[in-house]
Amino acid sequence: MNIHGLHSLCWEKPLHVERLEQTRQIAGLLAASLAGNNPGALLLYGDLGAGKTTLVRFLVESLPGGKDAEVASPSFTICNIYCTAPRVYHFDLYRLEPGVADEGLEESLDDAGALTIVEWAERIAAKDMPADGIACRLGARAESGTTRKMEFAAFGPAGERCLAHFLTAAKFLPA
Repeated sequence: MNIHGLHSLCWEKPLHVERLEQTRQIAGLLAASLAGNNPGALLLYGDLGAGKTTLVRFLVESLPGGKDAEVASPSFTICNIYCTAPRVYHFDLYRLEPGVADEGLEESLDDAGALTIVEWAERIAAKDMPADGIACRLGARAESGTTRKMEFAAFGPAGERCLAHFLTAAKFLPA
């Protein structure tokens, strides 16, 4: 993601999600892809209530060791760490000013054995963006206020491998 602009990414065909169980399925497939092809970062974009924390909860629960994790939005703590395989650093940058660097985020991105998930990734300064990863944009489908839309994009070689793996596994899901 050169200069790491959200608009410069190549977004894949969106998935449309009507039920919570579909979100759980997508999260499980994404977890398998991320664990097997660790790109380092999963950046989440979307308005309040778009489903970012729900996606993270289902994703963490799908990882080895995640069944006992108590996943909650780290809005006030900024970061929660889950002892899964791989270890997950879950950041929520909603309460931070855009562009303000978080030392914990920088350290988590340097942890090669971990996955860093960032809600409100648009608040990361361009200079602090990870070199590899997957971006996920969540929102309501234009025609319906109840159907959610998930779009994915990759940046960096590991992100591209991971997203290709995920999209292959997700072919049976409704578009």
